[in-house]
Amino acid sequence: MQLTVTPAAQERLAKYLQKNPKLVLDYDDGVGPFSDLGNCSLDANYKLVFVDPTADLPDFDAHLSSNIGEVYYKGYTKPQYDEDMRLDFESTFFTIPLKSSRGTLTDNIEVVDLTDHAFTHQAVQTHDC
Repeated sequence: MQLTVTPAAQERLAKYLQKNPKLVLDYDDGVGPFSDLGNCSLDANYKLVFVDPTADLPDFDAHLSSNIGEVYYKGYTKPQYDEDMRLDFESTFFTIPLKSSRGTLTDNIEVVDLTDHAFTHQAVQTHDC
């Protein structure tokens, strides 16, 4: 699998990328330290999470290539993704959609910066519902 981050999206994410983080693409299904109970509305929810490069994240046991570095994801969620995906920045709506040639996976990926967070394999609440 491949993720292409457009120049517009790279510019939007530049402040996070300066920290040289580990990149995580999380399909919020209630599993892993970035999900308390899964998505509140039961819609597909994707997060691009920036974590310390030394973070131990055993749930994220697979990775895909991207033009901004390796991106980790939960291996069993591979069917949720497409072979060629793209992150772009839509300045009109100030969103970062995740798309593929087959369609839109999400109109706005949630961006979460946890580079300064120490993980204990407990859920980190990233939403407030």
